[in-house]
Amino acid sequence: MPNSQFPIPQIMIHLNVKLLSFYGISLALVAVLFKVVTAYGETNLKAPPAIAGNYRFDPKSLPECLKSDVLVLTIEQSGVYLSGNLRSGSREGREKTAEEKPSLFGKWETQGLNLSGAVANLAGCSDSTATGQNSSVKMRGIVDQESLKGKISLTDKAAATDFTAQREAAVQPQKQEH
Repeated sequence: MPNSQFPIPQIMIHLNVKLLSFYGISLALVAVLFKVVTAYGETNLKAPPAIAGNYRFDPKSLPECLKSDVLVLTIEQSGVYLSGNLRSGSREGREKTAEEKPSLFGKWETQGLNLSGAVANLAGCSDSTATGQNSSVKMRGIVDQESLKGKISLTDKAAATDFTAQREAAVQPQKQEH
């Protein structure tokens, strides 16, 4: 027996080596797995481009019922999910209010967007002349630089019409100094 006051049993040394080797192998596997997942993400996972904003339609590219009207598509984006509003009217009439909810919903897919929903009060495009009547809108488009090109259908029965819309410059809110 050794001269030490507290002898270390032989079984404790054996357990510690097994435990340390287990932890070492586990950490090495986690590090390799992290490297593999990171490499995959960097090569295969890409964020969609930022397309949120206001797009003003070229009146010549709209269906007959909207040729004389100003039409603006407002897109809000959360990753690949899109929502928005389609409004006709003047610039002052389309400011977003806090309680306003989007009427179009869709997704960004590969190089284009898909939006659909019911839009209220598109002058001249409803089947009925009653106020509050909704038009069913379906849009597919491709965002190219600062423009949006695609097809729009304003009623369930209508054929899709080609359109072009230009992105409007974002208006920066004025900072008030105290």
